[in-house]
Amino acid sequence: MCLAIAAAVGVPVPVHAQPRAPEIQNRVRLDPSQPVDFRVMMVPDTVYVGQQATYEMGVFITEAAQLRMRRNPEVVPAELRGVLAYDLGGPQSLPALTQNGQRTFPHVLQRALFPLATGRITIPASQLSYALPRSSSYFSREETAVVRADEVELVAKPLPTINQPASFSGAVGVLTVQSRIDVPGARVGEPVVVTVRVGGRGNVKLWPRPTLSATSASVVAAGERVRVDTTGQYVRGSKEFDWLVTPEREGRLVIPVVDYPFFDPYDEAYRIATSDSVSLPVAAGQIAAVDSLETAANLLSIRRVDRGPLRAPVDEQLLLWALVAFAPVPAVWMRRRQKFARAQGIRPTNAGEREQAQSSGVEARAAVAPAHPVRVAASALRRRFLDDLAVRLDTTSTHLVERSALQQRLRRRGVTRDTTREVMSLLSQLDEAAWSAVPTVSGAMAQREPSWTERIRDLTTRVIDEAMPTRSGTKPSVAARAVADGARDTPARDSGIGKRTLMWWVVVGAGLALGVGSNLSARGAAFDAAIALYDSGSFADASIAFFAIAHPAPRHADAWANAGTAAWAARDTVGAVIGWQRALRLEPMSRDLRERIRLLPIASRDGLARVPGVPRELPILLAVALWCVAWGLLALSATRGRRGWWTSGAMLMLLAIAATVWHGILVARLSATNLAVVEARAPMRVSPGDAANANGDAEPGDVIAIGESRIDATRGERWLAVQHVDGRLGWLPERVLHMLASSGGN
Repeated sequence: MCLAIAAAVGVPVPVHAQPRAPEIQNRVRLDPSQPVDFRVMMVPDTVYVGQQATYEMGVFITEAAQLRMRRNPEVVPAELRGVLAYDLGGPQSLPALTQNGQRTFPHVLQRALFPLATGRITIPASQLSYALPRSSSYFSREETAVVRADEVELVAKPLPTINQPASFSGAVGVLTVQSRIDVPGARVGEPVVVTVRVGGRGNVKLWPRPTLSATSASVVAAGERVRVDTTGQYVRGSKEFDWLVTPEREGRLVIPVVDYPFFDPYDEAYRIATSDSVSLPVAAGQIAAVDSLETAANLLSIRRVDRGPLRAPVDEQLLLWALVAFAPVPAVWMRRRQKFARAQGIRPTNAGEREQAQSSGVEARAAVAPAHPVRVAASALRRRFLDDLAVRLDTTSTHLVERSALQQRLRRRGVTRDTTREVMSLLSQLDEAAWSAVPTVSGAMAQREPSWTERIRDLTTRVIDEAMPTRSGTKPSVAARAVADGARDTPARDSGIGKRTLMWWVVVGAGLALGVGSNLSARGAAFDAAIALYDSGSFADASIAFFAIAHPAPRHADAWANAGTAAWAARDTVGAVIGWQRALRLEPMSRDLRERIRLLPIASRDGLARVPGVPRELPILLAVALWCVAWGLLALSATRGRRGWWTSGAMLMLLAIAATVWHGILVARLSATNLAVVEARAPMRVSPGDAANANGDAEPGDVIAIGESRIDATRGERWLAVQHVDGRLGWLPERVLHMLASSGGN
């Protein structure tokens, strides 16, 4: 923030009427060697909390320097902490001051400071920057200089406790109070606006709301209006408070005098400002009399069936999270099975892999050559021969298609060079007969088939005899070869079983996630006794009995709801707020609770206190359902090889994560761990401690949000930072608050 001293270069500045001249021009001792001097002062330097202290910043410019200046000096005020500041009037150009034979022109800036807490407050150094030309020439360059003032201290004393009125709420200053009603008359049931105006000298913004009462009428606090006047030496203004007063009987509505205690820091005494009593006539209205209203309020229906504590939410049950953990298992199993099948060379079963296999070299060569009896026989013998070798060599026939791999496998198993050479020669002849593009079929070729069979049998026997034993240590047999032949068809048969198993798990998982069981319990003797107390008209005792039932069972919605209803009938707003808020947070969709909570004041049901009308279990059940379906699509994508299913599964998984985040936000709102109910009227202080200024009052039943906590060093009491439903911030002692999430009620 920069403030220009316009009067320094001859620009006229309006001078406001001041009760007294600034003190700094009379107390300062200037440095004659400086063309521009900058000094600050605190007047007075010791005040009470909430009393005004004036921070004066004086710029003193010599006559020669003022003639040379081309632009205005700029003042950067210090950053203020722990005080509320107002700028007073603007820069003041005072008469010339002569010290040490040198004529100086003073210019003073003033700021009103109101300390918010007791203690010693240090005001950092303010800063002044100005520029002077090096010579009298018009084209001469300027030299910029920066001057820093000294730090100053302000001592804030606590308000005295001697003779302090019991109704004192923190107002400091010199105040007057007036009351008025802007309408000449009213009717029963029609609200009128009653305004109380507090005016005078002091920190206008922090004056607390006075207390207003009226007989045979309901009084509800309404708006506030603030007018601040900083044109003088002291901060003045007015603050108007409105109430909606609804007459309940025909006759004359009388608003009694309003007593407003305040502390006068200049006389160091507590005083009470009193307004005049105002009244107006009340005509008959169209609503029922107050007695019938009281009867209707006391006869609110209660819940007469004890369902017992509600079951734990789905998100707190182990079965749900077991389902969430099991959902990826089928997809992971299918994926690993496919990888294992590819590693073992098993024939692909899904459509995508079959298309890739059809474009491979072996089947491509088979598609080139047309069918022929000798070619078919050679191909069958070749395949049977490779299968037998694969069983003996503990591998698959697909791994033996490459000649180098087959030869290496035979040698590693201990087969002799001659046998290996004959095996490779026989396979070459079979390949030539089976895959030749130009068949040379003749009778001699046909007669060679039996010799191939004999050679295959002979070479297989030699390989069995020469090769080392397999991992199982047994010799391959016909049964083993049959198993090897049938292994090629196994994936196709298992695929159907796997898909059926997968679909079964998806259906079962959805049923477990969406199933909601009931937890009914018999009505207990304590619940019956509390109902009997309510029916007999002992509403306060019934409220205590219902709270006693709900205290050890925080999820007992019926007990909470009845406790709130009984407290409302007993004119206990705090108990009604606690009971109905706790019950509605357990059953957000309950119609009767929604109707009851509308009876509460706005600060007890809206804003921070509003309960979302969404079942707690809806987001998490939606998330689990999306999660299971997503993994099911990923599992089917692994078996069918369809990319679209994988994309759909990924999108559903993102939606499941979003639903989980929604669930977390909803649970935080319903749990109300950071909310509290005001049990007794108390002023919201701007800092911890009864000596700090008040920022309005918190009424009984108001729901507020709490933050950090501090200990008041004066009394050793814990204070909590709070936020009101209307946006006000402040501090309240812990003794006047009841945590909404705690299990119990007073």
